[in-house]
Amino acid sequence: MPDKIKAKNTMSSRELYTNRTEYKSRAFSPEQYEATREGFLPAGTVDFWWAERAFVGRINTSDISEPIEPYVPYMKPLRTKQNSVLVLNFVADAFKEFQTEYLLQIRFGNLQEDDPFLSEIEAVKGYMSIRDAYRELQKSFYNSFVRYLADNNMTDDILDMNDFLREMSYYLLNVYKAPFTRSAFMLSRHLGPMASGLCIDVQSLSYSEDEPKIEFINSPNFQQFRRTANQYGFMVDKNVPWRLVANMNSPQMIEYAKQYQDVESVDDIVNKFFVQTSTKEIENLKLYLVSLYNQFVSDNPIVQKETFHPNVTNRVSYGRSPITLQKLNECYSDCRWLELFIKVRNKETGLNYSTPAETAIIRVAKDIQKTLDTREAMRYTRVKFSGVEFYNGSLYHASEKMRQAMSGKDKLTPEEVIKRKAKSIKKVFY
Repeated sequence: MPDKIKAKNTMSSRELYTNRTEYKSRAFSPEQYEATREGFLPAGTVDFWWAERAFVGRINTSDISEPIEPYVPYMKPLRTKQNSVLVLNFVADAFKEFQTEYLLQIRFGNLQEDDPFLSEIEAVKGYMSIRDAYRELQKSFYNSFVRYLADNNMTDDILDMNDFLREMSYYLLNVYKAPFTRSAFMLSRHLGPMASGLCIDVQSLSYSEDEPKIEFINSPNFQQFRRTANQYGFMVDKNVPWRLVANMNSPQMIEYAKQYQDVESVDDIVNKFFVQTSTKEIENLKLYLVSLYNQFVSDNPIVQKETFHPNVTNRVSYGRSPITLQKLNECYSDCRWLELFIKVRNKETGLNYSTPAETAIIRVAKDIQKTLDTREAMRYTRVKFSGVEFYNGSLYHASEKMRQAMSGKDKLTPEEVIKRKAKSIKKVFY
């Protein structure tokens, strides 16, 4: 196996690309490769750097490629020497039995007990809290928004919630570049496979450097580690070889899931152990806006305004008042939040419906909300902004990067090409 692959994120873009390509093609020996549903891969591995595999456990591919997230009450701890990590309950059960079998193989002398990486198996990292990560993003949004207000001398123009919503909506739709809705956040670079509740790291090695990955793959026990993991329903992450990923398609993993729910397929597991992110988007949006505005009031409780009269200038002080969720609901119907949500999704998905199309989507969503309810209106809205083909990591994105790598760099980067393609799409909106 190769021992000269030393990619790390501190390299130049060209060096990094060259070395990452070397790792992709040479990290595993040719005889280990086999044809799989996801392409030609080393046996028993999964490649999160290729196509929609990047979104395993984060989208429901059987429906409309909607963002999903693991149902937190179904998380189960795996005890370690120092603390514990969380994964979905059936994944935890599978790992415990795999761990027991692997340690028995070492005890019986079938594996080397002095392997520098795999002389024992312990979960060192599991589920990455989506809630905590999203809160950090929300804090970042608030900080950037108040800086924008201060830089443009607009802080004193905000006297109440109406003013706040006006300026925040403009900033969100015209200035802010990062994801805002939780649905967009779920498919962004801010999250990775660990957010799925399906992954377990058994070492704390650097993700950004390829040298320790090669050393891990070349370690004496690695091949048996991979084979035993496969027997218990796990795949090995090709790009992070110390990471185990629950294969929801495997009969073994389905059997573990059956201990908790009546499941027969991967679709059943997704429907029983995951929830659609967009289900509570409107309620979460309202809670966030209340929190956002009240934080602004706490940081800026008093505003002074000047009034001008002939030969007289008066300074008047106004006290800003916080708002409750009840008051917000009394002042604004869900139609208001549906409109904002649709406009934000139109921007952050890159679909960029034309203004008439966007207006029509908003009109239909509001009609559904008034006739039926907000849940049905959101179901309609989800369909209009579904799909992952233009997200970083998708098949379209990967294909465009490969095309440019083979034919030479275009005037536009892959991201710019994808954005232009997204703008050209005009889906039917009725």
